[in-house]
Amino acid sequence: MSDEPRGVISFFAGHPVAGNLIMLLMLLFGAYGLSQLNRQVLPDFELDVISISVRWPGSSPQDVEANIIQAIEPEVRFLDHVERVDATAHAGHAEISVRFEEAANMSKALTDTQAAIARITTFPVDIEKPVINQIVQFDDVCRIEISGPFSEAALKLLGKRIRDDLLNIGMSNVSLVGARQSEIWVEVAPETLRRLDLTIDDIATRIGQFSIDLPSGTIESGGLARQIRSKALARSAREVGEIELISKSTGEKLRMKEIARIIDTFETGAISHVRDGYASVGVAVGRGPGVDSIEAQQVVLKYVAALQAELPPTLEVKMFDVFADQATQRVRMLVNNGFGGLVLVLIVLFVFLNFRVAFWVAAGIPIAIMGALGGMAMMGMSLNMISMFAIIMGLGIIVDDAIVIGEHTEMLHRHGLSPEEATMRAAKVMFAPVLAASLTTIAAFFPILTIGKEIGRIIRELPLTVILVIGASLVECFLVLPMHLKRALERMERNSTPKVPSGFKLAFMRFRDTRFTQAVAWSFDRRYSTVLASVCMFFIAVTLMISGRVGFEFFASPEVDMVFGNVAMTPGTPRERTIEMTDEMARAARAVESRLTQGQGGLINYSFATIGTTEGRQGENKLNGDHTGAYTIELMPGDDRDIRTYEFMAAWEREIRPMAGVTSLVVFERSAGGPPGRDLDIRLYGAALDVLKVAAMEIRVGLKNIPGVTAVEDDLPHGQEEILMAITPAGRAMGFTTQNVARQVRDSYEGAIARRFSQDQEEIIVRVKLQQSGPAKGQSLRDLYIRSPDGDEVPLTEVVILHSEVGYAQIRRENGLRQLSVTADVDPSVSTTNEVLAVVERDIAPGVREKYGINVEFKGKAEEQREAIGDTLVALMIAVLTMYIILAWVFSSYGTPFVVMSIIPFSLIGAFIGHWIMGYRVNMLSLQALLGLSGVIINDAIILVTGVKRRIAAGAEVREAVIVGTSERLRPVILTTLTTIGGLTPLLFERSMQAQLVQPLAVTLIFGLMFSPFLVLFYVPSLLGIGHDIRSRGRPPVPAEAGA
Repeated sequence: MSDEPRGVISFFAGHPVAGNLIMLLMLLFGAYGLSQLNRQVLPDFELDVISISVRWPGSSPQDVEANIIQAIEPEVRFLDHVERVDATAHAGHAEISVRFEEAANMSKALTDTQAAIARITTFPVDIEKPVINQIVQFDDVCRIEISGPFSEAALKLLGKRIRDDLLNIGMSNVSLVGARQSEIWVEVAPETLRRLDLTIDDIATRIGQFSIDLPSGTIESGGLARQIRSKALARSAREVGEIELISKSTGEKLRMKEIARIIDTFETGAISHVRDGYASVGVAVGRGPGVDSIEAQQVVLKYVAALQAELPPTLEVKMFDVFADQATQRVRMLVNNGFGGLVLVLIVLFVFLNFRVAFWVAAGIPIAIMGALGGMAMMGMSLNMISMFAIIMGLGIIVDDAIVIGEHTEMLHRHGLSPEEATMRAAKVMFAPVLAASLTTIAAFFPILTIGKEIGRIIRELPLTVILVIGASLVECFLVLPMHLKRALERMERNSTPKVPSGFKLAFMRFRDTRFTQAVAWSFDRRYSTVLASVCMFFIAVTLMISGRVGFEFFASPEVDMVFGNVAMTPGTPRERTIEMTDEMARAARAVESRLTQGQGGLINYSFATIGTTEGRQGENKLNGDHTGAYTIELMPGDDRDIRTYEFMAAWEREIRPMAGVTSLVVFERSAGGPPGRDLDIRLYGAALDVLKVAAMEIRVGLKNIPGVTAVEDDLPHGQEEILMAITPAGRAMGFTTQNVARQVRDSYEGAIARRFSQDQEEIIVRVKLQQSGPAKGQSLRDLYIRSPDGDEVPLTEVVILHSEVGYAQIRRENGLRQLSVTADVDPSVSTTNEVLAVVERDIAPGVREKYGINVEFKGKAEEQREAIGDTLVALMIAVLTMYIILAWVFSSYGTPFVVMSIIPFSLIGAFIGHWIMGYRVNMLSLQALLGLSGVIINDAIILVTGVKRRIAAGAEVREAVIVGTSERLRPVILTTLTTIGGLTPLLFERSMQAQLVQPLAVTLIFGLMFSPFLVLFYVPSLLGIGHDIRSRGRPPVPAEAGA
C-alpha cells in the first residue's frame, strides 16, 4: 500500500516547484469552479412525478371524477414502475399526479404516460387537451407586482411587456400571475333567440364559419409568385359585431351587434390580484437550469429600476419575495464567519506551532476548499445551502489532516532531523493512517447517496461535497504541504531560529510530560472504570433525547418573511363579496402593523389580495373559485425587525373580523426547510365522503386543542348548490337525451366557444352565452327554453325534473380510492411534528378509527421522515460494514477496528449535551454533522492506535506504548479540537436569521469536539488495554486495576 505513494510524496517534497504548481492548479481550478458554480438556495432536482391536468369547463367535481379521473386511472396505474397515482377532481378541471419508482427512466415514463392518455376514447367531447409534464424543482428568483389606478387590460399589457423583456434578456422561466385570460363575449337575450328561431350553438357556428383566416394558394404573374389568403378573422368585439347572421324564421340579414351585447372581457372564475382597491397583475420570475440565482436577481433588479423610471408615478412596479436574497444572505453569512473563524484558527496554530509551519498548515484550508469547488463545478453541482453545509463540515477534516502532518514534521525536526528528513518521514509515517481515516470518513458519507425520494435528492450534494473536500485535502497534505514545510524549516535554520520552544510551548511540553502523562497512566490503570464512565455519559446523553429535553425535528425551519391568509366563503358567493373580505384582511394587517410598531410602520414590505384561489399551498389544500381568496404579506427581512413573524401572525389572526358567510379562515407562514408538504397530513379513507367529512371535523377539533398546532384544515370543502336534471318520460318521447340537454344548458350559461385565436402570445376565446339580466340563476333556469331534435322550442321544465343538493368542491383519490386529508402546521417554538403526531396517535386516531370504521394514516412530511430514517438506517449499516473492512485492512486485525469504531456512538455525548445547553433541537442535518464529527475523531483515533501498535511492534510494553503514544498525540488532538472549534465559533454566535439553518451543525461539531479529547486520549487507550487483557487471558493483566 505504501511503496508507490512514498515515491510520489518524496518526489513532490523534494522537487523545487512541483508542490507550488499543484497548489497553483488547485487555486486556478477553484477559481474556475467559482465562476461556473450557480449560487442558489437548494439543489435542482427532478421529481419522479408526471403531472396530468385536464380542463372541462362547467363540470362539477363529481362529473370530473366520473368522466375524467376514472378514465385516466386504469390507464396509468399499471404502467411500468408506477408507485402511486394521486388525483384531485375540482370544479372544471382534474389534476392527476403519477409517482414512479426511483428506478424508472423518467423520459420513458413521460412518453408512456402521454401514450396512455392518447389511448383513452371515453373522454367527454368538449374537454380541453390534457397537459402532461414532468415536475422539475427550481428555485424562484422573485415576484413582480404591477398595480395602480389603471384598467386590468392596461396592467396586463404591461405585464406581458415585462415578461417578454425578461425573456429577451436571458430569463428562461417567466410567467404572468393573476392575469385573467381575455375573452370576447357575445351575450344574447332568450327572447331574441326565440324570435329569430336560433340557438346559442347556431350563433357560435356562424361566428366560427365567418371568422377565419385561410390560405388560398399562390398565383404567378410577371415572374412573381404571390400568396393568396382569405382573411376574415374577427379579433375584437367590434369586428365580431360586424359578422352577418340570417334569421331562420324571417330570412332577414342581421349583424351580430344588432341582436347581441358584445364585449371584450375576461374569463369568469379566474384568478386576479387586487392591491389598495385597484387591479393588480403579477409576474413570476423563476430560475431555469444553469442559471445563477443571484445574477438573475441583479438582472431583474436593474430592469425594474429602469422600467419604473419611465412609468407614471401612479403606476407601481414592485419587486418582492426575492427568493435569491436567501442565497445571497447565506453566502455572505458563511463567508463573513469563515474569515472570522480563519483568524481564530491562525491564532491557535501560531500559539502551538512555529509561525511558518502554522501559516502553511492554515493555508491548506483555502487551497483544499478551492480544489473541492473545482470538482463541484465539474460534477455539475451548485453552491447552495446543502453544499455549503458540507464545506463547513469538511473544515475539521481539512484542518485535522494538515495539523497531523505539520505537527509531526515540527516534532521530528525539533528532535534533530533535517528539514528534508523530517518532512519526508512525517508524510510517509502519516500517509497510511490519514488515508485510512479519509477512507473511513468517505465510507461514512457515501451511503447517504442511497437515501431516496425528495429527501435524498435534496441532500445528495452533501456526501459528494464532503468526498471532494477529503480528496482535495489529501492532495494538499501530501503533494503540496511537505514542500512548504521543508522550506519553512530550512528558512528557520538559515535565520538561526533556535529549535528551543518558546515559553508557552515549553510549559505545554512540561504539562504533557508530567501531569498529562500521569493522568493517562492513572486512567489506563483504571481502564475499566474509564470505559464505564464513558458508557454512563453516553446513556446520559441518550436520555436527554428519550426524555424530550432535547427535541427532534426533521428539518430546521428558520423564520420566514412571507405570511398568507386564506379565506373561503360559502360556495356560490359572488366575487365582489370575496373582495370585501380580503379588504377586511388588509385593514386588519395595517392595524396590527400600526399597533406593533407604535404607529411607526415599516413592518410590512408589500401586500396584495388574490381572488379566485388560495395562496401559499400546493395540491390538496389549494382551493379555487370566486368564493375563495387570499391576502399575501411580505414582512421586512427578519434581521431588520424586532417583531417576530409568529407574533405578527397571531395578532393578525385575532384582528381579522370574519364576515357572514366565511367558512374557513387560515393564517400561516410559508413552509421553509425540507421537502414539500405540510407538517401534519392525516389521511382518512375507507368510507363514504360524508362519513370521512364528519371524522375529519372531529380530528380538526382535537388538533386545535394541541399546543403549537396551527392552520388546521381539510381538503374536502363543501361545494356550491348543484341543480341536478333528470329527463322526464315526456322529454325522452320528444327525442331529448341527457347529452343534448346538458350541452344546451351549458351553452346557455357557461357559453358555447365559437372561436379560439392567438393574439400577443395569448389564446383569445370568443364565447356565445345567454344574457343574464336580473333574475337569479335558478329562476332563469326554469325560464329556459331548449330546442328538441325536431326543431321545436320547449321549456326546460317540460323536459327535465330539477332538484338540488350540496356536493363537495373537490374530491381526492389515491390509487383509485377516495380519501380525505386533514392538514396542519406546527409552530417549532412550541412543539415538534413528532410530538404532535405522538399525541394524535395516542389520543385521537384510535377513537376515530373505532367510531367511524375508517383507516387513518400519516402522510406528508411524516411519511417522508419515516422513509428517510429507514433509508438512513440502511445507509448506516452499509457505512459501518465498509468502515470495518477498511480498518481491518489497515490494522491487519479483526479486533482493533472495533476499538476505533466504538468511538462513533460516543461522539453523540458532546453533540446532544450541546443541543441541550444551547436550546436547539436535533434535526437531520445535525445527524449528518455527526458523520463529520466522527471523521475528525476517527482520524485522531486511527493515528493514535497506529502509533501505539508501531511502538509495540518495536518491542515496547503495552502500558508504556499506550502512555507514551497517547502523550505524543496530545498536541495534535488539542490543535485539531481548538482550530475546528475556533473556525466554527463565529457561526455559533451569528444572530442572522439564515444562521438558524446551520447553527445545529456548529453545535454538533463544537460540543462534540469539546468532548473528543477525552474519547481519543483516555477512552481509546483504556479500550486498547482491555483488548490486550482479553488477548492475554490466562496471564497476569498489565497491570491489574486492583493493584493500581
